[in-house]
Amino acid sequence: MLKQLTTSGLIVLVTFATAVTANEDQTPPPIKQLTSLRPAASVFKATTRGKPLVIKSEKDAAKHFAGDGLAKLKKQVDFTQQYVLVFAWRGSGQDRLEFDHRLSDRGVDEIVFHLKPGRTRDLRSHVTVYVLRSNVKWLVK
Repeated sequence: MLKQLTTSGLIVLVTFATAVTANEDQTPPPIKQLTSLRPAASVFKATTRGKPLVIKSEKDAAKHFAGDGLAKLKKQVDFTQQYVLVFAWRGSGQDRLEFDHRLSDRGVDEIVFHLKPGRTRDLRSHVTVYVLRSNVKWLVK
């Protein structure tokens, strides 16, 4: 009898752990960089290196992504839980956009973006696309 209870208890425990893990996996991460996407040239008019383009719906995305790019974006972004930030600027080839992820005093995820300008004088186009969970706060320093 004890062996049956232990086995049953183990099955219940494994089932519970699997259910909890499955629920956690449904929550998207606070931030994710999308590297395989290239938006249309219109993003350079809609953004600067210190002020990204914020895309909160498929309709908004269609203005700056076309064809395969839009299809890839739709597969990777759930606009009910996430939004997209597009940074686009022209600058030194050594320019780097980095971010720090931290928790605020109230336990809210915060992302702080930092642009590190390069030293070269060559002018290049830079485009970086991030997906953020809808409850994440962000700022550019």
